[in-house]
Amino acid sequence: MRIGIKQFSDQFEQYKEDLIKYKDNYDYIELYVYPNAINYLKNWCDFKEKYGINFTIHAPHFSQHVNLADKSYFEDNKKAYEVVNEYGKELDAEYTVVHGGMDGSVEEIVRQIEILKPYKMRIENKPFVAPRKPDSMVCRGATIEEIKYIKDNYDCGFNLDIGHAFCSAVSQDINQLEYVKQFLELKPQSYHISDGEYNNRIDIHYHLKDGDYEWDKIFPLLDKNLNWTLETITKKNTEGLERVMEDIEFMKK
Repeated sequence: MRIGIKQFSDQFEQYKEDLIKYKDNYDYIELYVYPNAINYLKNWCDFKEKYGINFTIHAPHFSQHVNLADKSYFEDNKKAYEVVNEYGKELDAEYTVVHGGMDGSVEEIVRQIEILKPYKMRIENKPFVAPRKPDSMVCRGATIEEIKYIKDNYDCGFNLDIGHAFCSAVSQDINQLEYVKQFLELKPQSYHISDGEYNNRIDIHYHLKDGDYEWDKIFPLLDKNLNWTLETITKKNTEGLERVMEDIEFMKK
C-alpha cells in the first residue's frame, strides 16, 4: 500500500518540520496547487530533492474560481492550469487529480481539458452538492455516468474519492456501499480517503474513526497496490500531522 498525505502549496513552512519528522511514515505528498502559488514551487522542489519525497498534484477547483464545466471560467481556468502543469512537471508528479466543476456540463469539461491538457490527469468523482451552495448548484462528475463520459471522451485516469461517492449516493437515494462498488467497475488508479457521516450528502473530511463510515467493509473492496491519499487535513486545520499519522496507522492495521 502506498499512502499519501494532502498538503497545500502555500503552507510549506507550516508543515515542513512535521513532513521531515514523519517522512518515513508516508510514501508521497498530494499537493493542492493554488492558482497564484507559483512562487512556492521552489520550496517544494528543494524539499523533494533533499528528502526524496514523491509527489502527486491536486488541481484547484471552484473555491479558487476554477470551473471546467462552465465556458465563462475558461480564462481563469487557463491561468490556473498553467501553474498546475508547471508544478506537475517540475516535481515530476505521478499524476494530477482534477475536479470537473459546478453546474455547466460534462461536454464543456471535455472541451476545456482537450485545450488545457492537465498534467497526467485523473478525474475525481464529486458529491452531488457542494457545502457552500448545497441547494443551488450541483457538482459535475458526481455520478458514475458523468465520470464514464469524461473517461470515454478524454484519455485520462480516474481517482475514486470514497467520501464523495457516499455523499453522492445519499443525494440520489442509493445504497452508499453499492455505489462505491459500481464506481470500482470504472477501474480507478488511486483513492482519496477521509471519514464522514454515513447519511450526510455533505462531504466533511473527518479524521478516520471520527465519523461513522464502516471501514471494515470499505477497505477490503480497495486495491492495496494503488495510491491511497489521506484527505483528513484541510486548509483550515491549524494542527500538525500527528493525527494524520494516526490515520495512517489505522489504515495499515
